[in-house]
Amino acid sequence: MLRQIDHLVVLFPELEEAVGLAERAGFTVVRGGEHPTGTHNALVGFADGSYLELIAFREANPHHRWYRFVEPGGGIVDVCLLVDDIAAEVHRLAERGLVYQISEGSRRRPDGVTIAWKNATPSDELTGILPFLIEDVTPRSERVPHGPLAEHPNGTRGIAELVIAVEDLAGAAALWQALTGNDGSEEVDPVLGIPARCFVVGPHRVRLAAAGTHPVLSERLARLGPGPALARLWAWTEHEIQLGAARLQLRRFDG
Repeated sequence: MLRQIDHLVVLFPELEEAVGLAERAGFTVVRGGEHPTGTHNALVGFADGSYLELIAFREANPHHRWYRFVEPGGGIVDVCLLVDDIAAEVHRLAERGLVYQISEGSRRRPDGVTIAWKNATPSDELTGILPFLIEDVTPRSERVPHGPLAEHPNGTRGIAELVIAVEDLAGAAALWQALTGNDGSEEVDPVLGIPARCFVVGPHRVRLAAAGTHPVLSERLARLGPGPALARLWAWTEHEIQLGAARLQLRRFDG
């Protein structure tokens, strides 16, 4: 079962730059630690259980699926969905024609604790169009900031939705139909004013929109190829935040 958006991957050239930008924007930032794949991260956790992963490469790793996004400046490069049983989910997706590869992941936190999980990723060319999946091996509470660490001076409460820029809207929608098991809904994006196909994943929404219909989407396509163009977050006020190359739109939360 696809439970929710687990996190959004926001790539930066340098991690210290990412932390400084996020803190100045009013986010509480938690140092995440180092991965054996040559990356390190910091986390912006939210009350809805999701988070932003601010990530950078400590060392070159051309074989990593996100490394190709470093030179053009990074930004929101991927989205991860939380699942309960990753093997069962990969089997279900294979029956629908989606091929995912399971691997093991880990991170050593600054306090010396090593946390572990399982990932399932689609083919490299679908990075950012389709999400990757995660199932925790160690307790999720050891991986994801919560409580006071998920409270922010700027009032952000969680992820509302992610807008993904695609070249072929019908083709991308077919992939998400296979992923979620539903057709989604055809809507007009309330901010960009363009047609989009919307899919609901737990408390979160993912909008697919054709890149040529708006400059924000066209910029993403020209710079990085198809993938996440902007994220909308629930907060107490409405404004836009630019974290490096990542666009974040804060929307009023009344709940």
